[in-house]
Amino acid sequence: MMRVGSDRTLVAILQHKSLFFQLMDFVQHSLNNPSLEFTISDYQKLLARTAEGMDSGKRRTFLNTLGLENLNQNGLLSYLDRRSGRFRLQQFVLDMLRHLDSKRLRELSSAELNQLLKQLEECERQLSDSNIIWLDDNPDFQEMVESAHNTLNEVNARLQSNVRALKGQASHLAELVDRQDYTRLERSEQVGFALNEILRIHERHVTPMLQFLDERLDISRAAHSTKSELHGSQSPMALVQKIINRFYEHRKGDHVTRLQRVQFHILRLGEEVAAIAKSLETYVRYARQERQRYNRTEELYNSLLTAVQEKQQGQLRDFLLKPEHPVFEPSRVFGNFKNFSRTLASNINWPAEQGTDALDEVLRVRLERTPKVLQDNHSKPGKPRSEEEMLKRTTINRIMKAMERFEYDVQQDDIYTVLHEHLCAQMQSYGLPNLVDALAFLGAHGKVEIVSPPRFNKLVYQGQQLSYRLRSYTPKGQKEPVRQAVNVVKSIEMQEREAP
Repeated sequence: MMRVGSDRTLVAILQHKSLFFQLMDFVQHSLNNPSLEFTISDYQKLLARTAEGMDSGKRRTFLNTLGLENLNQNGLLSYLDRRSGRFRLQQFVLDMLRHLDSKRLRELSSAELNQLLKQLEECERQLSDSNIIWLDDNPDFQEMVESAHNTLNEVNARLQSNVRALKGQASHLAELVDRQDYTRLERSEQVGFALNEILRIHERHVTPMLQFLDERLDISRAAHSTKSELHGSQSPMALVQKIINRFYEHRKGDHVTRLQRVQFHILRLGEEVAAIAKSLETYVRYARQERQRYNRTEELYNSLLTAVQEKQQGQLRDFLLKPEHPVFEPSRVFGNFKNFSRTLASNINWPAEQGTDALDEVLRVRLERTPKVLQDNHSKPGKPRSEEEMLKRTTINRIMKAMERFEYDVQQDDIYTVLHEHLCAQMQSYGLPNLVDALAFLGAHGKVEIVSPPRFNKLVYQGQQLSYRLRSYTPKGQKEPVRQAVNVVKSIEMQEREAP
């Protein structure tokens, strides 16, 4: 068998992704195998079934490319054990396949969030080591910097994938509940399963994610007051801020800027997770009410069953429950019970035609009120398709409106502070993350540069803190030599003021 290159093999996997989706679904749902370990026989059957409609040349190329030997030679298999007849794809291949379908993305569990928390704690501990020499040419410092960037980028990537998974699952389950059919028992069972899944996702994934992204979360205090799924001495976002502060304290401005960029992206995920929690709130409340009703029904049934069993002692008399029995107390709201016996009971007037007229009428009215589902679900281009997108567009529109009144023709020495004060006065519901979006509007009117010599400053607003290197803003109309001369004069004046 001729070996096929890794690039062509990956392209073949993407072209035949449905084959691997079938394999993943079979393992997850039929075998209950969360590790996604596949059997060789199942994979060979799917390969043969997929290659049935191909001609001989394409079939040979297809089987050579996606054969287990070729996958293993190209490093796409984590292991291949022919004695047990099992193999597993590399994790990056599984993640790539899941990325193609948001409904197949797996949500981060509380245990995985705690693993990310431990990574942040270890990164912060390494940066706090007094033996580290903060010099750019020091090998220990270079390895530590690379480790810090890798840790924050990995946390950001895992959290972004988690948000996509939560969006896909929440949208799918909410659609399943909204399209319930009152006349089919199978659909009712699916709705019940969907409600249980929504409740599980809200409790096991959405709530821990909100706690992970909470900047002001006190884990030790939250553990006593409310149930917290995180286990550690500090909140994750507080650790991220401490990691950035270590670089800020040692005047590593470039690293501070890069790490803050990752931090802002992580903090923005909190708004998306909050929107997911808000969209599921109605279903969660309904699911909890359904669970309470089911538990109450089961409790009443068990008490009635126990009372009947206690009454059955093998006697021919006195084996029926009396209407005044305490087990019937919760049903008194329906009126008094009548004890029907064989000798005294009158005939019961059952409704004609199997007694389904009233039920049929109720179902008819409800079905008429149910909105019809359109066959074509394609949304019109240009219009927002979700509340998150609408909220994001609304925020951008408010920033654009506020920036219309900004003085672009005036030079500024600290553009961050000036822009922050302008947005505080002109924009409603302003937050520090909006400052980064507003900076993009300055590029068309002037130039933003880091001041020389480098200086640092910080902004504190509504409980959030932004540390940054000072940047100046120069309008397009001002000439470059004039601006450089002004900067030189200001630098000399500053040095004279700092001199004793």
